[in-house]
Amino acid sequence: MSGLAHYFEDEGLAPVVVALVREHVEKMRPPRALWVPFELGRPLGEPDDVELQRQVLTAALALLDRPALEPVLEDFAVDHNRVVDEAGWHGPVTGSANDAVAEVSGLLPLWQAYTNRTARTSTGISGLEPLSAVEFIQRFFTDDPMHNPKGMAVVSRARFCVDDIKAFYFEAALADGGRPSSSQLGEWFWNQTLGGKMLLEFQDRVANDEDRNLRLIASSLVPAERTYQYF
Repeated sequence: MSGLAHYFEDEGLAPVVVALVREHVEKMRPPRALWVPFELGRPLGEPDDVELQRQVLTAALALLDRPALEPVLEDFAVDHNRVVDEAGWHGPVTGSANDAVAEVSGLLPLWQAYTNRTARTSTGISGLEPLSAVEFIQRFFTDDPMHNPKGMAVVSRARFCVDDIKAFYFEAALADGGRPSSSQLGEWFWNQTLGGKMLLEFQDRVANDEDRNLRLIASSLVPAERTYQYF
């Protein structure tokens, strides 16, 4: 988005980037950017928090009043105490699984219950089913990479597999209709599941890969506050 912002600006349109990854906007230097300290995928903050979302949009649009003689990067100040945990919420127990594939297999009924109840899912952008998405990531740690179907570059499919895996786990955790905060979901996924551990290790793996394109996605795979937090 930071790159597109330069093109829009050159064509006479005034863009504002709401940025989740600060180092990206620092390097790309779009004309106007508002950095927000939220989890990846939530540029406007917590779902259903209308007032917070309005504040983010108001702060972003206010940058249009600033002269763009030099790139503008503002930090969005937020009261983290706004996030309210659901009392007594616990994520699905996954301790009996011995790897991420087995864990996902065990969570499939919950995920299917969620999709049946809500008639929607955020998974599928990789073009792979949940189990295949996990295997695609796991095989990066072996000498036998998984076959990549036509239509998408390996690095893009890997990036989207990560998104699909996170969405799968979060949807499975919401199968019973509970309303945990993003903090509770994050604590469960990154600290208590093998899927979360696998993605943390995958981030380390690609950060040092000889493929420059893989190295470029490393910083956007895991929320900054979760990086290098292992079991």
